[in-house]
Amino acid sequence: MTVTLKDIAERAGVTSATVSMVINNKPNISEATRKKVLKIAKELNYYPNVIARGLATKKSNAIGVIVPNLASSFIVRILQGIKSTNRDIDYTVQLFDTVGQKESESQLFQRLARERRIDGVILISATVTEEELNIFREESVPSIVVARKCENLDSVYVNNEQGASDATDYLVNKGHRVIACITSSKSGLPMQERLEGYKRSLQQHDIEFRADLVFEVDDDTMRSGIGTFPKIKEMNPRITAAFCPAGDMVAIGIIKEAKKEGVRIPEDLCVVGYDDLPAAEVVEPSLTTVRQPKLEMGDYAINMIVDKIEGREAGIKHKELPTKFIIRESA
Repeated sequence: MTVTLKDIAERAGVTSATVSMVINNKPNISEATRKKVLKIAKELNYYPNVIARGLATKKSNAIGVIVPNLASSFIVRILQGIKSTNRDIDYTVQLFDTVGQKESESQLFQRLARERRIDGVILISATVTEEELNIFREESVPSIVVARKCENLDSVYVNNEQGASDATDYLVNKGHRVIACITSSKSGLPMQERLEGYKRSLQQHDIEFRADLVFEVDDDTMRSGIGTFPKIKEMNPRITAAFCPAGDMVAIGIIKEAKKEGVRIPEDLCVVGYDDLPAAEVVEPSLTTVRQPKLEMGDYAINMIVDKIEGREAGIKHKELPTKFIIRESA
């Protein structure tokens, strides 16, 4: 049997209007009454009719989360941060994975914005452009980009340049002068920032930047790292350290292939990753890497979008989070 506001009101000894105000978190209700109504609602297993509420308020009470690849460990950790927020939010989260979609990202953005199926959008992507996201601004749909800074949009991101500089500083201070840098062609602005951090560190230590020490891979997979190792091994003078801003999985691929070829890690080659995925701790030797605060990024994003939807935040807001250099066995 469906529980109604009237049922709760009769049990609590208040009016249905008072119950409605409590359920919808309206002001001017005493804390004692609020706690009493919520306790009874929970005891009766009351669930608000989100569809009916949406018709009345012109809101869907849904937040869309768009990701380019649900198989990415990096993205999964951010999603966990979104899910585990300690804030009690009255929104459902709808996930859209653009891998394998018949429509392009741009088409998906237009459909979501114009169909009004969602009240706000969280986009976890390092490569999407502000131009592609203009549709949400045009249709007045709150949107937040996670994993890169967008000047004209709300965003949650890390200081990639500093993270890469810290990693390179560490290797230089260990005595390395010929340091490979493995970048990704698919990571957009964050990858450019990481490359700049690598260059900045070299410059500060009076080491000449060499373009031939930068190796670009197509994606952040172990296979890419395996394919890159022979190129590293062929270099002369010998590369003694490899920094992988392309990601931990690329670094793990390099370690795997190096061990296969009899190259000792870290005695013959130091390897440093980027992200601090769970796999970084279990690979042998364990991976020294730059940690991105993925759970925190997700938590900030969901709270920011709710504040935006409910009018508590106006204007463009950016949240920059720090990286942390994690020293393990590979360097």
